[in-house]
Amino acid sequence: MEEFFHHLQGFMVIRLTGYSPERFLNLCNARGIPVWDLEYRDNGYEFCMTRKGFFQVRPLVKKSQVRLRIQKRVGLPFFLRRHQNRVGFLAGMCLFFGILYAMSLFLWDIQVEGNCRYTDEMITNYLKSEDITWGMKKSRIDCDELEASLRDHFPEITWAAARVSGTRLLIAVRENEVLSKIPEKEETPCDLVAAKAGVISQIVVRRGKAQVKAGDRVEAGQVLISGAIPIYDDGEQLVTVHDVRAEGDVIADTEYTFSETFSRIGKREADTGQKKEGFFLKAGKWTAMFLLPSGEEETWVYVTEEKQAKLFSNFYLPIYWGRIRGRQVVRYESFYTKEEILQVAEGIYQNFVKNLSEKGVQIIENNVKILEDETVCRMEGKIYAREPIAVAAPRGGPLPDLE
Repeated sequence: MEEFFHHLQGFMVIRLTGYSPERFLNLCNARGIPVWDLEYRDNGYEFCMTRKGFFQVRPLVKKSQVRLRIQKRVGLPFFLRRHQNRVGFLAGMCLFFGILYAMSLFLWDIQVEGNCRYTDEMITNYLKSEDITWGMKKSRIDCDELEASLRDHFPEITWAAARVSGTRLLIAVRENEVLSKIPEKEETPCDLVAAKAGVISQIVVRRGKAQVKAGDRVEAGQVLISGAIPIYDDGEQLVTVHDVRAEGDVIADTEYTFSETFSRIGKREADTGQKKEGFFLKAGKWTAMFLLPSGEEETWVYVTEEKQAKLFSNFYLPIYWGRIRGRQVVRYESFYTKEEILQVAEGIYQNFVKNLSEKGVQIIENNVKILEDETVCRMEGKIYAREPIAVAAPRGGPLPDLE
């Protein structure tokens, strides 16, 4: 703190030489004139002294027959005197720090981490609906209230933490990895029927009575496991029928008819070798782009790299800049080669298989063929699969929608 006041009031670094420097220092001490950082160097002494003290030692200099030489002037008064003709520079510095302080009162960046089920866009859109967005005052953000509202609005978020660091709002969430609600068990009597035709490969009955066995061919809508359990007496006479909700697993070998068509002509692009670069600057809602214009018949593909200005690790500013790289291309159409036809066909087939796999369908075999026409290619054939086919159907009621 003492050093701060020395810089604020201004002080000088003095070199002391002469007949009796020790006497001079003793006289300064006796009269209470502050001297600090005293150091012997090159047959003399160097020390620091205030401006006021320097003017008070003139009689002591003559009495002790020494010589004082100012080596350096340090502090705010000397700085202002040296730059008294640069008022604009000093005003600009004050204005800069003033603007910097004003901008530090606002929020300029929002970061979300730990989210998986809910995307960053979903959470930031919710924050906007709650009037929490960049450009707002940090003092308006209630982190405790924000954490509670996130947990209430997003059911799968079990924990949330929000804090303001610099000009950033940091939000960390943790999502529930298990079902938030255990579904109630359905007890309405029903049968299990075939969702589609196939050959039974495996059947496991947990509740109800099996109506088919492995190796049987079934049609869509046929009862696989009945929810009607007959009750017989000792004489094997039917006494009653007990209706239950049929449960079990029925796996069948099924087949799909695959038919897709795609054009033999594909769109292509080739680089002309022409390139250009530019840059852009964005401050708030204002954007400026510096890039040579393109001709009406020219086609360019651009890639941008964006960076946000920051002073410290968490002091972000609403200023963005980046580089724009462009390459000129020529787009045209041409026939696919044999290899490209196979690649396109494989992509279509794999997309079809992926959709089936998401439904629990296991592909056993396929005999899909590619037939080429003048302008199109047709993919036709059968896909053999193994999948669960049992679906619940109310006893005596309408069948569910079947494929």
